[in-house]
Amino acid sequence: MKSKKLLAAALAAVLTLAGCGTTVLSAEETKELLTLSQKTMATVESMAAEMTMEMDMSMGEETAETTTVAKILTQQNPLRMQMNLSATLEDGTEAQNMQMYAEEEDGKLRTYVLAADTWYSQTMELGGLAQYNAEENVTLYLSNLADFSATATEKINDTEATKIEGTLKKDVLQKVLAESGMTETAAAMGVTEEQLAALTESVKSLPLTLWIDADGYVLKYEMNLTEVMQKIMDKAMEAAGSTDASSAVKVEKTSISMVCSQFNAVKEITIPEEAKSAESISANQ
Repeated sequence: MKSKKLLAAALAAVLTLAGCGTTVLSAEETKELLTLSQKTMATVESMAAEMTMEMDMSMGEETAETTTVAKILTQQNPLRMQMNLSATLEDGTEAQNMQMYAEEEDGKLRTYVLAADTWYSQTMELGGLAQYNAEENVTLYLSNLADFSATATEKINDTEATKIEGTLKKDVLQKVLAESGMTETAAAMGVTEEQLAALTESVKSLPLTLWIDADGYVLKYEMNLTEVMQKIMDKAMEAAGSTDASSAVKVEKTSISMVCSQFNAVKEITIPEEAKSAESISANQ
């Protein structure tokens, strides 16, 4: 009998320890944390982020998996960015490797890209790299999150954060898709902006998960774009005249995640002189 009591006590202790740090916030507390996060993230002038985009597709027995990773440093007012981007195929083959700098200049964005050991310079609209600007994206997401709830407490980069799951409001989906790079992806596949807008109307929701620490900093966010990408793919196949079911492409997964750190602690981004003296190319080249 004594041994059974000891076992029960030990089990209770284990369960107590297992429960430590996993308290989920109430609906009101979650709302308060999101409000705090909006205020906190509005004060961020610089940060580091690592973006991972996964895109997995299949056609019959054939599969294609691509993972793109971008390591980004960002400074605001004026905007300045540094980024190293690499894309890897499922067999580990590196499909792309690129280094880039960008700076705000006369209301535009001047970019400097190192590709094949040569620097190129180009001017684009200020929002041209929106998908890589985590601070701006977070601001948009925090103010347009619906049907949200705190579902867990997890550690991101050794910092405890509340995991909040929700969906983005339908009236901002078009803007979110544009700033996630999906508009350009659709255009490359032959889907017009008008067609994409129509597709957006049929999207039920856009799932979004945020991990926010006690001070209101967003340590990570993750967006599921699988449904949207499938609709884009279906429209592209239709435009190409492909109606054969055997050639249908299934989008297994399309997701974007961003892990954020070094809030207001990024040292000044300096653009190399060889980049500044790079050949300037037009957007149509």
